[in-house]
Amino acid sequence: MTADDPLQLSLTDAVSGFGAGSSQSNGGDSGDEPGPGTDELGLGETTFVVVDLETTGMRAGEDHIIEIGAVRVRGGVEEGRFSALIDPGMRLPGFITELTGITDADLDGAPQLGTVLPRFLEFASGAVWVAHNAPFDIGFLRASCGQLGIAWPAPAVVDTLQLARRLLDRKRTGSFRLGDLARYVGAEVTPNHRALDDAAATVDVLHHLIERLAGHSVETVGDLEHFSPDVDPRLREKKALIADAPHAPGVYVFRGASGDPLYIGTAVNLRRRLLQYFTGADPRRRMVEMVMLAESVDVAECAHGMEAEVREARMLASARPPYNRQRKEPGHGWYLNPPTKKGGPKVSRVAGGGDAIGPFRTRNAAQATKDTLDLDAGNFGEVAEELRAGGAELIARLVDDVSAAADAGRYRRAAFLRDITADLILALDRRQRLGALASIPQLQAAFPDGRGGWNLAVVRHGRLAAAGRSPRGANAAHVAGLLADSAETVIPGEGPYLGANQHELQVVHNWLLRDDVRIGPSDAPWTSPAAGAGRWREWAAAAVAARKS
Repeated sequence: MTADDPLQLSLTDAVSGFGAGSSQSNGGDSGDEPGPGTDELGLGETTFVVVDLETTGMRAGEDHIIEIGAVRVRGGVEEGRFSALIDPGMRLPGFITELTGITDADLDGAPQLGTVLPRFLEFASGAVWVAHNAPFDIGFLRASCGQLGIAWPAPAVVDTLQLARRLLDRKRTGSFRLGDLARYVGAEVTPNHRALDDAAATVDVLHHLIERLAGHSVETVGDLEHFSPDVDPRLREKKALIADAPHAPGVYVFRGASGDPLYIGTAVNLRRRLLQYFTGADPRRRMVEMVMLAESVDVAECAHGMEAEVREARMLASARPPYNRQRKEPGHGWYLNPPTKKGGPKVSRVAGGGDAIGPFRTRNAAQATKDTLDLDAGNFGEVAEELRAGGAELIARLVDDVSAAADAGRYRRAAFLRDITADLILALDRRQRLGALASIPQLQAAFPDGRGGWNLAVVRHGRLAAAGRSPRGANAAHVAGLLADSAETVIPGEGPYLGANQHELQVVHNWLLRDDVRIGPSDAPWTSPAAGAGRWREWAAAAVAARKS
């Protein structure tokens, strides 16, 4: 990015607490911000907390944790143990008692999860977490944090099940179940579906796997997390390209020999994400090809994830790198433009004034809408005016036509009309939502950084004009004011989005609708038409699903 890029502004040392006189929030999901820089630690210097859970069922967020067991180890030496039974507030299913031996009587008088979970998180603080079939255990712990309003610590996680599958011969182990692996490595403790014993057995499995990795040049936690035995050694050697990448949110650019961008991406933790490209963690063949072609990697550190995604949107729009397959044409669409003196309505990539209908995702969708609505020089203005006012009644008439065709047994006709109507709803809804945001001269937003502070943004006519951070303990209202005072000047342009790039608008719009985002002072209300296309959004989603099936 250039030095005069307005997004270079980042008041990282100035502030916290959004709103005048507000008390400091506990923050939200810290998974949105980079965690501790554990990736570069040598395995002998790394503290691991090996955890196992017993639960009332298999569904995280619906079933309950009844036991947590964990062992803390470093350099092959045990440093501590954690074990607790938990009252789930319900009778145990019979098969759980049969499997674990835990009874309702055992849990009578046990503490509830709200008491035990913070104690476990303190025990596991600063460590790399390890579990056998980690998605199960980590999924339950993360869902429980969410239910209790506890910030998720976003630890680095190692899954011994996946490591065993990559390293060991199933013919020798029998299977990759914990019991078989424990027997294979000669674990001192036999797994028995009790959390602490299973965690202790997993420690021995982990240590055996680390010993086996010595011949694969796996030296750090990052290498361990993403180890694959099939990675081309030349790929690992290229890791030197990211030697200076920080543990911070931002944008990264892989460049070829000529310096042209090959691929542009964004990450909440640049170093952790970039490491995955050199360890085989990204299985996409074209990504391996891209990394092998890369001669350098540039990174642009950002204040937070929203700024990173906006930067990415702007860079994709200008650079169009060849390996960004899904976003070669970001922010573009197709419009039905008003008639000219030389003819009727035309389908075009460019919106011809405020009466243009769209944007549609494809040219065919725009053309089919033109034909179905029978648009010509005589009725275009009337239809455009109705759509500008909301369009709900016109859409209702089209939906009725779909139903009438289906009732008459004309199923192909009904499907054809259904698809055109869905395309129109999606285009109109997008226009109304994003256009409403683009019309606001300025609004401010804040969202928790996961560490007790706030991420801040100033949005002008749908574009990110400034981004910054307010650390815990500072006055975020004051910092937000400073940020607004020094933000980029945005002069609205022409077209339905007043000159804003549709891709950037969508990024900003999605961020502002997140549950943890607070909208601060705004120069105008952010509204959509009461009789707009939004009321048909679910119908359109169902129609799209039917088309795909």
